[in-house]
Amino acid sequence: MKTTKKLTSAAFAVVLLSVSTMTANAACTSTAGYWANHAWCVPDISLGGQTYTRDQAIAIINNPTSGDKTYSLAAQLIGAKLNINCGGADSSCVTLAIMAADAWLILHPVGSGVTSNSKDWKQINAAYNTLTDYNEGRLCVPHCRS
Repeated sequence: MKTTKKLTSAAFAVVLLSVSTMTANAACTSTAGYWANHAWCVPDISLGGQTYTRDQAIAIINNPTSGDKTYSLAAQLIGAKLNINCGGADSSCVTLAIMAADAWLILHPVGSGVTSNSKDWKQINAAYNTLTDYNEGRLCVPHCRS
């Protein structure tokens, strides 16, 4: 009986240690604004078939987005890609939105002046919302920085 209790206690301790290790190492997401002010693990990023340096991408994130929604989408796409590539976050819930955003940005490059009430924006708005929800921790990965 004492041996069983010791084994059970030891097994329980291993399970607790494993859970706490998983929690400590669990990936999480950050917003595009976070990535504009923190280190990246990559020197550049690809959006819609175009490669941007870190400085160019940060300028995209910081650009006012009210008149041109291509900046809004690009900022969320940058955040999502960095959350995956630098943050190690699970991308299973956002893979299709990333593919759609990249494809849309090929046809509507950053800075091309797509307005929020245009039919072009309505085609990609759902993917934009998915990317935003992902970056803010409302989908398959929790948010790690407030």
